[in-house]
Amino acid sequence: MTRERDFGRDAAMVVGGIAAGVFASRLLPPLVAAVAGSKRVRAGSDPFELLIEDHRQILSLLNEMAEVRTSDTIRRTKLFWMFKRKLAKHALAEEDVVYPIVHNDSASGNERKHLYDEHAEMKILLYELENQLKSKENWSEIVTRLRDLIRSHVDEEEKSIFPEMRREMNKSKLPAVSALISREEALIL
Repeated sequence: MTRERDFGRDAAMVVGGIAAGVFASRLLPPLVAAVAGSKRVRAGSDPFELLIEDHRQILSLLNEMAEVRTSDTIRRTKLFWMFKRKLAKHALAEEDVVYPIVHNDSASGNERKHLYDEHAEMKILLYELENQLKSKENWSEIVTRLRDLIRSHVDEEEKSIFPEMRREMNKSKLPAVSALISREEALIL
């Protein structure tokens, strides 16, 4: 009987340990990222620096994707998944943090809805890109359209949206915005 009790207790401990590990692995990264994002701004960093760095990485990946040969399936696949993950993290942060702030601060509330529409268009092109990858077809036209759309989108954010937010937001709110941006990006592992 003691062996059965020991086995039951051991099994419960293992299951509890696994549950705690899964819980911590999903909960801890966003919390740690939020604290780090807030600290960066308190130390004098730009709250939008993470998003601007994402822009550089996303465009760099698209440039690599434009150059890779159709026959290089492994490289194309790797680049595609790197790009898709980076774009997903970035879009989540913008759609859940930046755009709602811009929407609430705009006079009509609808002034910047096109930013969401552009993200939707990017996701459609991403779907088309994945289909080209699966069918082993040339994806250069779709990569070019996606890169052009993203460049235009990035220009508006970096030259208009982010500067406007920096000017109009109370300085005390910037660490919280940075924390939210970092947290949202950390949700996608």
